[in-house]
Amino acid sequence: MDWDDAYAIGQRGVDDDHRHLFELFNRFSDAVSRGEAAAVVGGFLHDLVDYSEHHFHREEALMRARGYPDYEKHKAMHDTFATYVRRMATDAEHRGDEVMFLQNYVEMWLCGHILVMDKWLGEWLDERAAESAAGRPT
Repeated sequence: MDWDDAYAIGQRGVDDDHRHLFELFNRFSDAVSRGEAAAVVGGFLHDLVDYSEHHFHREEALMRARGYPDYEKHKAMHDTFATYVRRMATDAEHRGDEVMFLQNYVEMWLCGHILVMDKWLGEWLDERAAESAAGRPT
C-alpha cells in the first residue's frame, strides 16, 4: 500500500499514525511476497496490536475532546478490528490461507476505514474549525 495524500485527514498525529500503519503492513506484505510470512506473521500481529491500540486511543481521545457525533460507531469499528487482530495474534498456528486472508483483511480495513470513517472525521473537524474561525458557535 502506497501512502498518498488522499489518505490524509488533516490531523498531523492521526496522519502520522496512519503512515506508520502502512509501513507495518508493507513490511509484512514484503515478507509474504518473499515467502517469509510464517517467520514474521506473529511479530507483525503483535506490532499491529500495539500500534493500532496506540493509534485508536489517540483518535478516540480526539473525537471525545471535540464532541464528534459519530464517536460510538467509529469506536465500534476500531473495537471490531482490534478484537480480530488480537485473536489472530494469540493463534499459535498461522496457515497460508489465514495469512492471505489476514493480509487482505488488514489492507482493505485500513484503506476503507481511513478513506471513509476517518475522512468523515477530518471533514467534520475542518467544518468545526471553519465555524470557529468565522466566529460561529460549533
